[in-house]
Amino acid sequence: MSIQETSRPQAHRRWLALGFSFAFTIATLIFVFRGIDKEIFARLLATQDRWLLAAAAGFILLQLILGGERWRSILRPLTRGPAPSVASVQSVYYASVFFNCLPIGAVGGDVARILLARRFELSLSQTVLSVLVDRVLTVAAFITLALVTLPTISSPLATTAWFAGAAILVAGVVGLALLHPIERLLGRWRHKPLIHLLVRMAEDMRHSVSHAGLRALGFAIASGASAGLAAYCIGRSLGIGVGPIAMIAVNSIMALVVALPISVAGWGVREVSLVALLGVLGVDREAALVLSVELGLINTLLSLPGGLVWLTLRGPRRAAVPTD
Repeated sequence: MSIQETSRPQAHRRWLALGFSFAFTIATLIFVFRGIDKEIFARLLATQDRWLLAAAAGFILLQLILGGERWRSILRPLTRGPAPSVASVQSVYYASVFFNCLPIGAVGGDVARILLARRFELSLSQTVLSVLVDRVLTVAAFITLALVTLPTISSPLATTAWFAGAAILVAGVVGLALLHPIERLLGRWRHKPLIHLLVRMAEDMRHSVSHAGLRALGFAIASGASAGLAAYCIGRSLGIGVGPIAMIAVNSIMALVVALPISVAGWGVREVSLVALLGVLGVDREAALVLSVELGLINTLLSLPGGLVWLTLRGPRRAAVPTD
């Protein structure tokens, strides 16, 4: 079978997945907008505090900067030569954020990051590993924030979410602790190429987490908290009476749901999640929906310049370190 023939089913699957994402996004948006009072919606927009919207944009920008520092903390112990500069990592990270707003979502952002990170002194497997660790720590940070803030919400749903988050976090810690035994177990077959690659990635992951895990997790938690405070500022501008701690809890759960690659750049899933979660706290659908839409729009607008950064960075670059 030729390469062209084998690539056709893969292309069909990609188009099918993209079509499902668009259909799911449209269906969820129709569902969440159905029955909305247009007059209340328009009044909320007309009476909104613009200064608090500007503050929300500032927190989202801070979230992006902290995200870049999170990734740089992971890259430093993996780099064989001089550590990448703050400017170089931030520019690559910001360029990748632009692709998060496209239909391909976070997967496209991760691929863009891997392609641009070839300018650093890392092998391909190390670059992929750094992005993977970055994603894992981001999820861990949102779960940690949820565990800290959910007790402030008196609801059976919050209690259930707390225990679920605790179970996931414990499972992650156990998995991390098992990395070294797995390395030793697979070591006897290290002469096989695939096993060698897996063992090397496990070693690099353990090395990265042990040397920079806490620092990167700290940046991840600060980044997640900034996102929650952005949602709080938008909520306050709309007169939503949810405090910052409770809003961070709501935003953390929403971020975990939006991370699922089932919609176009999180649209639809974010709206349904926030309307449902804020509804538990007594927030009207119209206000919750405005908050969600504006949160998505601000994120998108602040990410668009990343496309220009991407075009700039696609120029000449340093040769990559050979793949292990």
